[in-house]
Amino acid sequence: MYLARDKNNDLYLFYERPHKVRDCWWADSQLDGSYLKMDKTLYPEVTWDSDPLQVELVVHTGSS
Repeated sequence: MYLARDKNNDLYLFYERPHKVRDCWWADSQLDGSYLKMDKTLYPEVTWDSDPLQVELVVHTGSS
């Protein structure tokens, strides 16, 4: 998964590595739900000028 920020400052989580298209990042996947809009205040280090940031989604269930 990857985090990328559009030129308008919107932040997205992508299932696959996106590429820049004009003013936004785009993934070529034809899958519905291949990206998720995130709170734009998160991850300020991810900018329009930076490469997509590869991340791992970790789900915690219950207490250990």
